[in-house]
Formats: sequence, C-alpha cells, structure tokens
Amino acid sequence: MFMFATVVTAATAGCGGSREPVARHPQGYAARMEAADEHSERAEQYRQATKLPDSRSAAPQGYSCGDTVMSDQLTSGGARIVQSVPCWDAGEEQAAHQRYLADREQQLARVERRSATLMVEAELAACHGLSARELEHSPFAHRREIAEVIPYRVTGTLRGVRIIWKPVPGLTADWMRRAIECHRARFERLGEPPIYFPEDPTLVARSTVTVEQRGNHLEVQVDTADDIAGHVALERARDLVRPRTAIR
Repeated sequence: MFMFATVVTAATAGCGGSREPVARHPQGYAARMEAADEHSERAEQYRQATKLPDSRSAAPQGYSCGDTVMSDQLTSGGARIVQSVPCWDAGEEQAAHQRYLADREQQLARVERRSATLMVEAELAACHGLSARELEHSPFAHRREIAEVIPYRVTGTLRGVRIIWKPVPGLTADWMRRAIECHRARFERLGEPPIYFPEDPTLVARSTVTVEQRGNHLEVQVDTADDIAGHVALERARDLVRPRTAIR
C-alpha cells in the first residue's frame, strides 16, 4: 500500500535515451481482478472434478500407498526417515487433492480481489479533498510556477532533482504532498501505465519525494536509488522549464 510520510515510493517511467531504467510491470486494479477471476475459474474446475458420478471410476484403480520404495530406502541408524504412507483408496485420495487445490485457488482469488479493493480505497482516501480539475493533471503541469530545477547529488553522484516553486497563493507543502499522494495512488490502481503523466519527475523508479516549505516558496526533492533513475527524474524536471515550441 502506498504511503506518503513526506516520502513517495515512485514507479518506473522513463525519458528517452539508453539510461532509462528497466520497465516494471505492476498489477493494477483491472489486472488483479482478472487474476482473481482466473483463480476462481480454476477453483471451480477442481470442485467439479470432485463431483463426478463415481470419483473412483475417474481415478486410478486400487489404492495409493505413496512412494514405498523411497520410504524403504531413506533410513538413518536403521530407522526410516520417511514414514510409510497408508494405502488410501485412490479415488478418495484424488478427490481430497482436488478439494485442496480448489480451496487454494479460491483463497488466491480472495487475496487478489482484496488487493484490488485496497487500491481503490487508497486512491479514494488520497484524493479526498482535491478538486476535480486537479485530478485531471499532475501538479507539475503548472510549469510556469516552477522557478528552478537543481540536480541533486550525494557524494558527487547524481541521485535526483530539487524543484523550486515560485510563491503561489494557497500552495502549501501539505497540499503538494496530498496531490502527489493522490496521483501515485491512482497511478498504482491503473497499473502504472507509462502514459500516465509521463512529465511528472516524482513518478520515477525506486525514488522518494520530500516536500518542504522554505520561506515563501516550496521545494520538492526527488531522491532516487541510483544515478540512472536520477537522470530520468532530472531530465523530466528540466523538460518542465525548457522553452515550449509550437508542437510541444
């Protein structure tokens, strides 16, 4: 579940060039619900296998005694390591196995549906209070309000970017955190598609985001796990302040 204690865990999204991180393939709401349906379908198939008119006629005839050869061979100090398996009726043993598989698949279906539900709940909670207009775009769509983009380095290694905002009436660190949290939750629920706000430097693989109020302006810092992701975040941020052409 996404958490934002002035920190955002971001997802892969790239810029052009060979330094783009390897793409992830996370599961969003739709993918998890599809997986849940597949597990439920398999569970039903296993259940149907236990409802044959005569389960014994569909199963191997006789009795199943496990691997008696292995049981006899594996010993320690003259004592068997693997205890012998009772010679159960083969049909009943097969039916019990099918019920086990059905229950396991149904449990997996419940887990997938619960995960999908949590994604929706997280998005609703994170986006509560934001206007419908702000849900349509990333905060970083407000390019004219960005004052400066500064590379962020740790011991000389590029690790991300600092984005300085101009003073904007009503813009606070708390609002910015909530907006980033909202779009991250929505990004996850959708399955992190690369077309979702590809200009946003906070949606970069293995990164954290801190938001601070410094005097009358706001500062957003994106701290990535390595220099490759750092370059992605930096180039995205730089693109926000580059002069726009007629086709951009």
